[in-house]
Amino acid sequence: MDFRRLLLVTTVTTALTALLGVITATSGAGLTCEARWPLCDGAVFGLFPANFMSFIEWFHRLVAMITGFLIIGSTIAAWRGGRPRRVRLAALLAVLLTPLQIVFGAFTVLVNEFVFGYSVLVLTLHFGLASLILGLLVAATLWAYAETSSITTAGIERAGTLALLASPVMVALTPRLFFTFGEVVQLVYYGIGFGTFAALTAVALWGREIGLRAVAGAGGFAAVLVVGQLIVARRAFGDVGQLLVLGLSFAAFGLVLAAVWRVRRLDTAPRATPSTASD
Repeated sequence: MDFRRLLLVTTVTTALTALLGVITATSGAGLTCEARWPLCDGAVFGLFPANFMSFIEWFHRLVAMITGFLIIGSTIAAWRGGRPRRVRLAALLAVLLTPLQIVFGAFTVLVNEFVFGYSVLVLTLHFGLASLILGLLVAATLWAYAETSSITTAGIERAGTLALLASPVMVALTPRLFFTFGEVVQLVYYGIGFGTFAALTAVALWGREIGLRAVAGAGGFAAVLVVGQLIVARRAFGDVGQLLVLGLSFAAFGLVLAAVWRVRRLDTAPRATPSTASD
């Protein structure tokens, strides 16, 4: 498989693994498998699940394992193939963080659920680290594709516009604002959230690549706010949490709107033409 496609598959699989983690948590399957890790509660000494709820947790672990091997394979391919330094370093950092992510995943099962504060901390770190690994892989993928295609303001504008279009949907799906924050709503919410995060990462990296520092800064900060929004949404039980999620949403929207407006101004600005000297 072509290296860029391998990296793209790895990035998409990483996002799907995170989404499966959300489904596992919201369905209540996270503490199935008799709270055992890495084994489950079914046949062959716990290698397989005993029921459907255990299957959800077991399948999440299976996909996470496959994702881990894909990250390792992508990193090896990047270094053996002599890819640009930034691609190699991003992939290397992702693979170095993966064992820590596995440990946090184990802790979400093994830590006593009655130790509430510690459990919340572990879950937050687990999700935050998943977002960081995803961001590194998105960056590596964007840089790998930039080897063979030029970066333009039109591409930045498209990525920013996608983020802008996603923002009203995420606001509408804010926990308990208009809809019950059940499994289906959370799946859509976090799926759109990860896509928005990837688009904003593109705005930040592409803007920096062509010297648009203000655009890059706005895109990068907005990406961080979106991740913060996704983290808070998992614990937004009261009015304060709901307002915080909305505040992060509007702040990110404002930053992206400013970035897109800035890029459009550059595209529509009159370009100077060289004067013709007369004899």
